[in-house]
Amino acid sequence: LIMPEKEKEKGADRGDKEIQIRLKTELPDYSVDDTPFSVPISIDPQGLNSLVKGLLGDKENVPDFDWICFSDIVRGKLSEHLADRDDISTEIAIVLEYIEKCEAPKPDTVANHDDWVSACRLNGDLVLTGCYDNTVNIWSTQGEKKLVIPGHQGPVKAVDWIECTDRGGIFVSASHDQNLNMFTWNRQHNSIENINTCKGHERSVECVSVSPDKKHFISGSFDSMIKVWGATPSAQDDPQGDDDGGGEAKKARASTSSKPVTRTPLRTLAGHKEAVSGVAWRHDSAEFVSVSWDHTVKIWELELGGLKTELVANKALFSVAVGGGGGDRSDQILVAGAERSVRLYDPKAGNDVKLAFTAHTGWVTAVSWAPDDGSTTTTRFVSASHDGTVRVWDVRSSTTPLYEMTGHSDKVLACHWLGGHIVSGGADNQLKFYKMSDFK
Repeated sequence: LIMPEKEKEKGADRGDKEIQIRLKTELPDYSVDDTPFSVPISIDPQGLNSLVKGLLGDKENVPDFDWICFSDIVRGKLSEHLADRDDISTEIAIVLEYIEKCEAPKPDTVANHDDWVSACRLNGDLVLTGCYDNTVNIWSTQGEKKLVIPGHQGPVKAVDWIECTDRGGIFVSASHDQNLNMFTWNRQHNSIENINTCKGHERSVECVSVSPDKKHFISGSFDSMIKVWGATPSAQDDPQGDDDGGGEAKKARASTSSKPVTRTPLRTLAGHKEAVSGVAWRHDSAEFVSVSWDHTVKIWELELGGLKTELVANKALFSVAVGGGGGDRSDQILVAGAERSVRLYDPKAGNDVKLAFTAHTGWVTAVSWAPDDGSTTTTRFVSASHDGTVRVWDVRSSTTPLYEMTGHSDKVLACHWLGGHIVSGGADNQLKFYKMSDFK
């Protein structure tokens, strides 16, 4: 009996055809021998998970994995994943990399604002937001409003924590009014004091970032300048600047003056030709990165105040995030801008774009790396876009994101990932919370 051609094709779809694969992982606890395996080309992620668990034998608590083939997540059958490729041979093994499965973000709660939410920063059980109604807001990660803080004369464009403890916090906000304000918050009394106003920029202040060692913060502005400030609150006016950032925080908190102390920058860095739209520190606090509407990414040295490296993009840039931790991926730079892709640079490997992550259908406004454990660098990040979505990515899959969150009804302007939460803010006046599971 000769099987008709159509029936042969159906039989192949049922898994009669096999393909050679090699299994690869960066998870040392779950690695297997690097030897070729023959598997049905119709195998899916569930089947691949069963294969690895079988190879690991009696090992307990083996998690499920996501699978990556040719820099893309495998979502269905391997045959479907490879359908558009004409370079697959049954004699050459293809590499399948498995990573611990990232559970889907769980929508948690929503915090409503009176205007666009342009900035958000997590710290512990709190979220700091900046709003176009000129206010800074403190929320719990359960969505409880702690405090609405006036103080600016224009939309708040960026915020960051300097300190956050059981007693309260110190944080900085940047505004369209050309100023940055430093606040101290008393958690017990839920009281706030605008201790310092940082003056020096000549146009809207678009971004701010506090150094990992909490000694400095940097700001970028539409005046194309970057300014370096001391992060220790000052109790006295500082017209000439001060290398140690001013007086002691204890004095500032004890001050009875209702007028904030005026601060001036420690240093001003010129080099960008248009608005500086994003700034971020490298993990050692000795260098930082800036991005601009002038299409450039610049890496600066703090101590010398000089430009170390310049990378040239092809679009105006809006946001930057720098990877921390250790390993080969430390200090890798994510940038987002006036295009539909997030781009990854590795300064150690040269000035060219290493990867482009393309799935958004509108400009990408913000990026944030997932938290790392200090010794290894995360491979995951979150992006926000004018297309109204927030997407979770793994750097090993540049075409397909791990997850897409579609809860916003307008442009998403900000996002941040820290601990077990992702938060995003948008032009729908909402701050959205998502719970994230731990992963390796």
